[in-house]
Amino acid sequence: MLSMTGFGNGEKQIGPITVTVELRSVNHRFLDVGLKLYGALAVHEMEIRQFLKENVARGRVTVSTQLNLEKEGAVSGLDPERLEQGLNMLKDASARIKELTGQEQNITLDHLLAVPDILRSQDAELDPDDIKTALMTALKDAHKGLMRMKEEEGQALVVEMKQRLETLSVNLAEVEKLAPQAALQVQTKLEERLAKILEEPLDPQRQAQEIALLADKANINEEIERLAIHIQHFHAALDGGGQVAKRLNFLLQEMHREVNTMGSKTNLMDITTAVITMKDEVESMREQIMNLE
Repeated sequence: MLSMTGFGNGEKQIGPITVTVELRSVNHRFLDVGLKLYGALAVHEMEIRQFLKENVARGRVTVSTQLNLEKEGAVSGLDPERLEQGLNMLKDASARIKELTGQEQNITLDHLLAVPDILRSQDAELDPDDIKTALMTALKDAHKGLMRMKEEEGQALVVEMKQRLETLSVNLAEVEKLAPQAALQVQTKLEERLAKILEEPLDPQRQAQEIALLADKANINEEIERLAIHIQHFHAALDGGGQVAKRLNFLLQEMHREVNTMGSKTNLMDITTAVITMKDEVESMREQIMNLE
C-alpha cells in the first residue's frame, strides 16, 4: 500500500559531471509531472516523463535537477576578442595622452591584464552520454527513495484505518445488540399512535399486521449485516495491498449509505450515538483514502 506523498533524492558523478535529482510527490487524481531542468538536461525531458509514467501510478510529482561541473573540469585562458578590444582601447588611450602631454606611453602586459574580463573560464567539453547516464542513474536513485517514503506512509495509513475499522466494528456490535430494543420501541410508539388516532379499534389481526408492516420498515438488521460484510471486504483489501484506493473508496460509499440508513430508521438514543461515531470514522477514512496511490 503506497501513499501519494513522498520525497526522494539521488546523485551521480561521472568524471567532472555531477547530477542531482529530487522528486517530491503530493496528492493528485492522476499522474501530473512538473519538471525543473538545467539547460543541458532539458533535452532528456521525455525520458524522465516516460520513466515516471512507468513507475508512478498517480500523484503530482515535481522533478528538480541540478548539474554541477567540478572546477578541475574548467580551464582558463585569454579571451581573444576581449584581448583585441583591450589592446585597441589602450592604444587609443596612449595616443590621446601623447597628444595632450607630448609624452610617449608604452603599453605593457600589466596594462593588458588590467582590462576587465580579458581572462575567461572555458568549460571542458561535456560528453552527452555521460550527462544522460548520470541523470538517469540519479533519477532512479531518487525514485527508490521516493517509493520507500511512499510505502512507509502508506503502511502508517493502513494501521490508522484498521484502528478506525475496529472502532466501527465495536459500535456496529453495540447497534446490533440494541436493535431488538429499537424494534420494540418502534412497535410501542406505533401502538400508542394508532390508539390516539383511531376512534374505533381496528380488528386485532388487522392492527397486528399494520404494526408488523411498519415495524419491518424500521428494521435495521439488513443494514447491520451489509455493513459487517463491507468491513470484512475492507480489511481484506487492506491486507491484500496494491493499488486498491478505488475499491476502498467504493466500499466506504456503501458503508456510509448503510450507516445513514440505520440512523434514519431509529430514534433510540444509544443507537444514534453509535451511528454518529460510525459516520465520523467512515468520513475520516474517506479523507485518508485520498492519500493512497
